[in-house]
Amino acid sequence: MENNDFCTIDQKLLIKEQIIQNLEDYGVFWDRDNQKIIVNDPNDFREVQRKLSEQTNLKGKEYKEKVQKYLAEPSDINISKIDPYLVLVEPIAEHQRLWAYAISHWSIPVTNGYGRRIRYFVFDSQNHKLIGIIGLCDPVIGLGVRDENSINWTKNQKLKRLYNCMTAYILGAIPPYNRVLASKLVALAVMFPTVRQDFYRKYKNKSSLITGENKKSDLIYIDTLGAFGKSAIYNRLINWEFVDYTKGQSHLHITANGSWELIKQVVPPDIFETYKFGKGPNWKMRILKRGLRELGLSTDMLSIGWQRAYYRCPLAENWNEYLLGETDSVVWRKFTQKDLVTYWHQRWVNPRMDVLQGKLDEE
Repeated sequence: MENNDFCTIDQKLLIKEQIIQNLEDYGVFWDRDNQKIIVNDPNDFREVQRKLSEQTNLKGKEYKEKVQKYLAEPSDINISKIDPYLVLVEPIAEHQRLWAYAISHWSIPVTNGYGRRIRYFVFDSQNHKLIGIIGLCDPVIGLGVRDENSINWTKNQKLKRLYNCMTAYILGAIPPYNRVLASKLVALAVMFPTVRQDFYRKYKNKSSLITGENKKSDLIYIDTLGAFGKSAIYNRLINWEFVDYTKGQSHLHITANGSWELIKQVVPPDIFETYKFGKGPNWKMRILKRGLRELGLSTDMLSIGWQRAYYRCPLAENWNEYLLGETDSVVWRKFTQKDLVTYWHQRWVNPRMDVLQGKLDEE
C-alpha cells in the first residue's frame, strides 16, 4: 500500500501548512494567490542561505573538543611554509567527527552528496593541521548550463560519458586557513594527480548503472556551483573557468529544514527505491514535485530564484573531445602537486604576504 493511502485530507492540510511555516521561518514566503515564492530581499539570498545552513551544518560544532588536535591556531601557521597533502575520508568515527565539524563553518546547507562519493581532508605538512575539505559526488544527470553551455552534449553522448565527471559539492578552507586565501589552494588540490588516481582505483571495472556498460574510470571533468552567484575562490584561478549561471531552481530551501521528512509521508515508498547513478538532485527534484502535487502545492515553489555560478575544471587537454565521445584516449593536463602549490604561493600569497599575515594575526 502506498504511503499516501495513510494520509487523510486533514493530515495533508496540516503537512502543507507546516511546510509553508517552515519556509517563513527563514524569510521565504509562499504567495498563495499567485502561486510563487517571495523572498524578503530577492537580490540577496545570503540570509536565507545562512538560516538554511543552521538546519544542517551546526551539529558538528559539538565535536570541536574531540577533534581539537587537528585544528590550527594562528600561531601554528607559517604562511610561507603551507604545504598541503590529501587524506581520504574513511568511514571511521574520528573522520566523521572531523568532517562534521569542518562543514559547520559553511554558510550554505551541506548535504552528503549523491551516489559515488570521494571526500578528502586537506592537511598542512608543516603542522598536520586541517586546512580544508573537498567533497566530490555524482553530477546531476540534467544541468543545462553544463550540458549546453559547457560541453554541448547530446543525450546519448551524456549517457556514455557522464560517468567520467564529478561535482565538487563542498570545497574550501576552514579557520584560520580561510584567512590566507587557502580556499584557492584547496580548489587547486582537486587537480592533484592523486585525485584522479584514487577515482580510477575506486571505480575501475565497474559498470554504469545507467547503461550497464563497463566504463573507463578516468576522471576527466570536475565542476561546481558558486554559493551566491560568482565565487571569489575560483576567480582568476588557473584551470577553473566560469561558464554561466544556473536558472535559479533549487530544492535546498525545502529539504534543509525538515520539510523533506514531511513530504516523504505523502510519496509512495517504492519511489525512494528508484535512485540510480546520475539521478542525484534531479531525482530529489522529481520526488519533491510529486510530493508538492500530492499536497496541492505548485511545483513553482522550487523556483526560488537564486542563480549560482557554474565553474568547470577539466583534468585533460582533450576533455571536450573525450566527453563528446570523439576519442577514447586521454591526454592529461600535466599538473603536478608541487607545481600547483608553487603557483599558489607565487601568484596569491607572496604578493600579499603582509596583508595575509595581518588577517591571520586578527584571527
